[in-house]
Amino acid sequence: MPQGLVASAGWTVSHWFYRLDRARWLELPEAARADAVAGTQRWLARALAEEGMQLVPLAPVGKADLAFLAVHPDLWRHQQLGQEIAASGLGACLAPVFSFLSISEASEYMTTDADWARILIEEQQVDPAAPDFASRIQGFRKRMAAYADARLHPRLPDNFPIVCFYPMAKARRDVRNWYALPFEERKQLMQGHGEAGRRYASRVTQLVTTSTGLDDWEWGVTLFAADLKAIRDVVYEMRFDPGSALYGVFGPFYIGIRFAPEELAEVLRI
Repeated sequence: MPQGLVASAGWTVSHWFYRLDRARWLELPEAARADAVAGTQRWLARALAEEGMQLVPLAPVGKADLAFLAVHPDLWRHQQLGQEIAASGLGACLAPVFSFLSISEASEYMTTDADWARILIEEQQVDPAAPDFASRIQGFRKRMAAYADARLHPRLPDNFPIVCFYPMAKARRDVRNWYALPFEERKQLMQGHGEAGRRYASRVTQLVTTSTGLDDWEWGVTLFAADLKAIRDVVYEMRFDPGSALYGVFGPFYIGIRFAPEELAEVLRI
């Protein structure tokens, strides 16, 4: 397999959604259906155990029958993953519904050393000449380096069974054009947006990836939770944030439930 198409920063992320053509599936002999299920289960088990691969099989509710979320550094591996799904016995009866290609990123709106120094001086009244000031700056740098690395090299949580995905963009209308705003204004809006999301950190884990130039939207948002209401609550609250209320444009929302390879037949009722 070709290899080596690893981005200079960030990891490639793909989302795949399918409908099962049940009429075509039922036309297959019973033995062929059993072989297809077993073969797909074996493939799933191998992919889940593959080094460098983070794969999440999903049972969508409503808009699709089967979905996969994949994180892997190499773009070639994502191309092959899609073909492996299509080439499986079950894949012959799967019709693509939606797919999304993106890459992990560290936001350009992250708090800088200068931002933190200003907070220490103006809000916390810390003397810049005091030894404590330098230690706080150093501690901040370590925290932000760890945060940036976590954004660039995400580790998907395995303790949340519910996954929500939606694509989004920023408005480019005549009156509300995100890209016509000065950087500092965009940064202030995004920091407020981030504060709203952090209030749900214990209930929802999010993966935000960039897709500008890679797909039809500008970002993909994947939310992991154990409670469906937690997803509803965080999305609802963030809709009131000015960054979303004035400039957010949202695509379709997909909800899926994680499952293990051995549960494939039960999940699809095949």
